Amino acid sequence: MKLDDTRFKRWFNDEHSEDDKEYVIKAFCDDTLGQETEHALRNQWYESLQEDKVEGKDLEHILHRIHYNINLESVEIKSRWSFTNIMKWSARIAAILAFPIIIGLGYNQYMIQEKNDKSWVEIKTSDWTRSQFHLPDGTTGWLNNSSSLRYNNNFNKKRRVILTGEAFFDVHSDKKRPFIVTSNEVIIEVSGTRFNIASYENEDDIEVVLEEGEIVFSAKGSHEKYTMHPEELIVYKKSLNCFTVKGIQSQKYVSWKEGKQVFRDDPIDEIAKRLERWFNIDVEVNDIFTDDLRLRATFLDESLEEVLYYLKKSLPIECRIEDGKLGEDECYQKKKVIITKNRNNTL
Repeated sequence: MKLDDTRFKRWFNDEHSEDDKEYVIKAFCDDTLGQETEHALRNQWYESLQEDKVEGKDLEHILHRIHYNINLESVEIKSRWSFTNIMKWSARIAAILAFPIIIGLGYNQYMIQEKNDKSWVEIKTSDWTRSQFHLPDGTTGWLNNSSSLRYNNNFNKKRRVILTGEAFFDVHSDKKRPFIVTSNEVIIEVSGTRFNIASYENEDDIEVVLEEGEIVFSAKGSHEKYTMHPEELIVYKKSLNCFTVKGIQSQKYVSWKEGKQVFRDDPIDEIAKRLERWFNIDVEVNDIFTDDLRLRATFLDESLEEVLYYLKKSLPIECRIEDGKLGEDECYQKKKVIITKNRNNTL
């Protein structure tokens, strides 16, 4: 059948009927309508750009509606439509719509999972993007690359989320319903505040930075709690089951959501860790560097090659890039950067 573009337009503009809504969902699940559906989405994208020429227009609502609302509908009609097809289309649409704004916004993948007879919504970012999110209670934030956020369909009753990776939260204030973040071995409880958590599974350290408000930090299985104050950093070591607290400039730790990497007198090990997260690469430091070798710089959406160029100009180091390869286990290995001393440079 021929795709009806007007139904898509009414759906995007919140002017759709129940019949329009069911038609759009069916189109997303029908592989035979692949090219026509892509064409309809592209038309809607360009129409939205023409309607509002203001620079920096927020196009999050388009991505949100595609991934979130369509997948929620899949729970209600899962007996009729294929969940696999919906997820396949979600990935395709994200690629179509997110490309023009991939640096500033990234793309979200919203999916529904059935577990213990309850529905979960999961928001994910790919390995090379950062992504803005909006939760049902009004809380907003950003996910860094290779990160995910999960919450139950009863979120408005119990504001609980599970984080893997790194996220910045701007929590909607509600003293009657605390907002709780669980990530690996740590638990964060707040009513309304702005904070950042970096909690990657392949890293021993979990970092929590408070920009404003108040946070109650605790570790799973421990009765010890710590109330954080603005401009504080907690570093929790998973291997030792302990944490330390120190005062910091929070902007350095939360600037990633604006496309910036801010270094303020950071040593080589810290630089390496931040580059790994930012570019989704492996960084290997093959020399011993003195603690007084530190970097003060700000990068704004530069490529990996550009960042390494400026690092070599600022520090007595050499950087070599090794492209990712297909390993013996048939898994593709990440690109690697190897850092060594530049013995001809005596900065």
